[in-house]
Parts: sequence; structure tokens; C-alpha cells
Amino acid sequence: MAARSSRRWMIMGGVGAVLLAALALMFVPRPVPVDQGVVVRGPIDESVSDLGQARVREAYVVAAPVTGRLERTPLKVGDRVIAGVTVVARIRPASAALLDPSLRAQREAAVAQARDEGGRLAAEVTRTAALVARTRPLAEQGVVSRQSLDDAVAASHAAERAEAAAQAQLKAAEAALIGPDSPGQGEVVMTASASGPVTKVLEPSERTVAAGAPLIEVSDTKGLEAAIEFLSQDAVRIREGMAAEIYDWGGPAVIPARVRRVEPEGFTKVSALGVEEQRALVLLQFTGPAEQWSRLAAGYRVWGRVFLRRETAALKVPIGALARSKGGWAVFRIEAGRARLRPVQVGAVTDHEAEIIKGLNLNDPIVVFPSDQVADGVRVKPRR
Repeated sequence: MAARSSRRWMIMGGVGAVLLAALALMFVPRPVPVDQGVVVRGPIDESVSDLGQARVREAYVVAAPVTGRLERTPLKVGDRVIAGVTVVARIRPASAALLDPSLRAQREAAVAQARDEGGRLAAEVTRTAALVARTRPLAEQGVVSRQSLDDAVAASHAAERAEAAAQAQLKAAEAALIGPDSPGQGEVVMTASASGPVTKVLEPSERTVAAGAPLIEVSDTKGLEAAIEFLSQDAVRIREGMAAEIYDWGGPAVIPARVRRVEPEGFTKVSALGVEEQRALVLLQFTGPAEQWSRLAAGYRVWGRVFLRRETAALKVPIGALARSKGGWAVFRIEAGRARLRPVQVGAVTDHEAEIIKGLNLNDPIVVFPSDQVADGVRVKPRR
């Protein structure tokens, strides 16, 4: 009888233990499924970007050298002109103006000065062209940097534009000497001072114009650049000469550029949300081949990015692994099947990755895009 009672209690105890184990399994928290990533090493760029527009660095305005009757110009906005070849304006003298000896002496001196300046700039064109000829084979052989060749080409183009402008100024000075006693006095023919498209026709109709009146504006698209309106807290970190790029401008690829100038004075701009922002203008000079941005024109919207720092072997994690903790950044590191919140020091941050300066090691397993169920110490299970 006692043996039967003992067996009954043993069976009841076993059933109770099974029930307790089942209840424990039902109420014990299950591991939270998470996306797992690892800390890797690779290149990362710290950059700032903002919106701006393309503009022409060099714009030349053809002005009337004398007072007279301007003929109607056939040129329209968008027409391309060639420096020293394309006729942009014709002016007939309205009435011959007498030149007193003092005024004539001043204008003759201006002609002499313009000739001297033209000769100096012609020598500069020869010098810069020779520099390009010497630098190009050295750049192709890798003896000098590609940047040195780009600088030499830019200097050559600048010298050519300056020499063309000096020639136009010489013609204007010579035209100012035309008087009633000048041989062959008659129509003044003006040619373009630079090659490029016509961006403004300031005097399209026939009328009497005064000396110095602007007539046509010609832009040199080889000097196209981008004017980007950066927030002032970003602009203070930008320095002239930094590498940059133009993106999201409508073309198939980004346009390499470099910082030419950071304007010394900021301005206030109201954002789309009605917030007043302090911004500064940063000028990015294009450095790639001109054919790459041939479809881009002044006034077009562009995005500009300036690279503040470039690391070739940085520890980095996906941007989705970062979480806010106590006013700083933290990452959930997977340790023995549990998520442990580890504070980290973050460096460069891009659209996809973040540089980890302190707090994690290479190949550490981490949680990417943690849900609200993930907390410090919670058991986790990586998704397959």
C-alpha cells in the first residue's frame, strides 16, 4: 500500500515538473531576430554638400567705343561667336565730334598703352603655351601630377582670353581717335572679344548709343564654375584647393572640381520651411574635360560636394547601425547571443557608412537597423 502511494506521488511530481518546464518555456523571452553586420575596414570620405547653380567665370561685355548710330544686330542669345572674327556691332557716326589737342593726346596715349599691354599679353600667351607643351608629356609619363597640367592649361586659356580682351581694348582706343579729320572716317565695326555663346543682347534694335554703352555679352563656357550656397558652419571647414565634385546636374556622371574661392562674407537666406539660415558662397571650378559638361549652361541647378577629409583604411559600419544614447552615438554589438550597447566615437559620416574612431574593433558583429525590441542585454538571433 505504501509502495503504491509512493509511485502515485512520483508520477504526480513528474507531471508537475513537466508542467512547470512548459510554463517556463512559454514565458521565457525568445531571441529577437535582427540583421547582423560586421565592422569592416575601407576608404571613406568626409564631405559636405549643398545646392547651387552653374555660372560663367569670365563674361565679356562689348561696349560702344564711340557715340553713334547702332545698326540692328543679327545676333540672338545662344549664337556662338569667335573672338576677333564675328562682327557683333556696327556703329555709324551720328555727328563728327571735334577732338581738341588735349583730348587727342590723351586718346593717343591710351592707344600706346593698349598696344604695350597687348604685346605683353601676347608674350604671356606664348610662354603659357610653351609651358603646356612641356608639361603634357611629363604628366603622361607620371613625372608631374595631372593637377600641374590642368593648372598650366588653365593659365594658357586665361592668357588667351586676356590677350583677346586687350586686342579689343586696343581697337576701342583706336576707334576713339576717329574724328572729322580722320582718313576714311565712317562705320565702326566691332568684333567679339572672346569666343563663346552670346548670353545677353543688351541693345537689339537700331538706335543712337553713347560711348561706353554695353551692347553684347559673350561668355566663355570654358571657364564654367559652380556657385554653391553652403551653410556657414560648413563653409568655415572648406579651404581653397580642396577636391570637390558636381553631381545631380542632369548629366550621366559627376564632374570633378576643386574649390577656387570661399566668399569672405555670408548672407541670410530663408529656407523652404521659413527658417532664416546663414550661408556663404563657395565657388567650385570644373577641372575635367570641357566636353563633359558641354550641355551645362549658366544658371542651371547643380549640387556640389566638397571633400574635407579622405581616409583610405578607416573602421566603418553601416549608417543604420548607429543609435542615439545619452546625447552621443552607440552601436549594439552582439556578444554571446545578446545585444550590448557600446558607446562609440564617430568620425566621417556618408549616406551609407559611418567611420568609427573609438569603441569597436575590426570584424565585431553588430546589429544593423535595430528595432524598438532591441535593448541592452536582450537576446538576439541573426536573420538568415
